[in-house]
Amino acid sequence: MIGLGRPKVSGRCLASFLCGADGTTRLSDLEQRDPLKLLFPAPLEEPQPVVVLVNTGGGVVGGDELQTTIDVGPEAAALVVGQAAEKIYRSWGPAANVANRLTVGAGGRLEWFPQETILFDQARLKRRLTVDLVASAQFLGGEIVVFGRRARGETITGGALFDRWQLRRDGRLLWADALIVDSIDDALLDRPALFGGARAVATLVCLCADPAAALATAREQPGVSCGLVGELLVVRLLDADTAALRARYVALWGALRARLFGLPQRLSRLWHV
Repeated sequence: MIGLGRPKVSGRCLASFLCGADGTTRLSDLEQRDPLKLLFPAPLEEPQPVVVLVNTGGGVVGGDELQTTIDVGPEAAALVVGQAAEKIYRSWGPAANVANRLTVGAGGRLEWFPQETILFDQARLKRRLTVDLVASAQFLGGEIVVFGRRARGETITGGALFDRWQLRRDGRLLWADALIVDSIDDALLDRPALFGGARAVATLVCLCADPAAALATAREQPGVSCGLVGELLVVRLLDADTAALRARYVALWGALRARLFGLPQRLSRLWHV
């Protein structure tokens, strides 16, 4: 028993999508094992399937192993969002392990936007995100990490984070990024050369047919640090106020999907709860 006093779990989920002859994307394969579940609402404003990630365990504790795989086939499209913020509880033992793998076929498009990951005091998390794209595939995705339960004024006295991204096109590594902090505390978060007092950090990346338009759209948003790595747009957001960062993040995401993909700028209702 670790953290909240429940046994560690090993959950996984997988969803695959294919594009039919009529141009409509349909679910082709589904696998899920507790505590991970996938829901498939049909919001009227979205022209593509929406996948909602759900952790029925109510959070993640040390020793948990969670794996999510999303496969979007050629010419198919999907939007993946989280039902709620993911809570990483404290652990004085092993870290929680989260592995997310995303693949997109030729002409396909995937949006990956789970809600915030909240690291409680003394939380330990190892997370890996791997994105594999075929040359003409497009991807827009991001993650938010929040240090501590900000509304409760929680002080961070310890914990660890290993958060790695890898994005490949046709098997070639385009971008890799890793945030590794062995001992998190408020003093470290306050250092000007590190987080500068921020308690929430977001990363958003976009690989699309028009990188210049993606960069111009990002630069139109206030408080955005961004640039192109080759054809890949990379955006960082930092803020001491989680709600303020979330608002900027949602505004940027909406602006990018509207301009680049012609999709509704208003996002999934889950992001407006």
